Amino acid sequence: MKTKRILTHISLVILMLVITTTGFSKEKFVESKWTAQPPKIDGLDEDWSEVVLTSEKKVKVDYAVRNDAQNMYVLFIFKDPKFLSTINATGITLYFNTQEKKKKDYGLHFIKKQVGPDELITYLEKQSGVLTEEQRQSIKAKPAYIVYMAEWVGKKGKKASEATQIPGTWRAAFKINRKGNEFIYEFRIPFVKSETSPGGIGVEPGQSLKIGFEWGGMTDKLRDRLKGQVGGEISRESRAGAVIDSRGGTTGALKTSRVMPKKHSFWVDVKLAKNQ
Repeated sequence: MKTKRILTHISLVILMLVITTTGFSKEKFVESKWTAQPPKIDGLDEDWSEVVLTSEKKVKVDYAVRNDAQNMYVLFIFKDPKFLSTINATGITLYFNTQEKKKKDYGLHFIKKQVGPDELITYLEKQSGVLTEEQRQSIKAKPAYIVYMAEWVGKKGKKASEATQIPGTWRAAFKINRKGNEFIYEFRIPFVKSETSPGGIGVEPGQSLKIGFEWGGMTDKLRDRLKGQVGGEISRESRAGAVIDSRGGTTGALKTSRVMPKKHSFWVDVKLAKNQ
């Protein structure tokens, strides 16, 4: 009997360990590869042919990390367009934490936007300092521009810093390209973070950090547009005889649930490479 109780106790312990490890799996661990030649930030993956990609199966994304002494480079490939969600409207944010915690205290928001000349001037001056009058007039000669913006953010999306980037220092950058059904995002994130170079994550080659990727979901414009669409449908259903109950539901076609855009996110642990 005593032996039986011991075996039962051991079985229960093993079962608890299995449950615990299954429910609380660790983040993926990615080793950055040293690059002697910085990849061209063009949204193409030709510069990454010798790098092994890591997969995030739940969103069908492949990604890889490389670095040199000044910057970290990230390749991010959407294998299935349905997981892009509203990335064109929301952009994608990369969060960085050197304490290896899932905190959104500090990150970079990347978004491709069409902007007017005044907005472009404001953005460029924040990035590189005051433009000359000749540069301003040249920009104002066109009504609109496509810009790949990279801005630092903090908690709840607030700007982490309004400091002007010092000319000549590395800046964050990204580009997007399409290859068949794949959408390729390529990023450059500078390491140095100081008074003369505010746009960096404050790490060095050989150190570890946690990176969070987040994109999709709703924006204020999308939310307002959806409200308008739903309001119009309710009006049409009412005229068609649909009954709206006290909880806002209907007995007509509106009872079919509307598909809301999803916000996707995941975190990875990254070990930066040292000079080889």
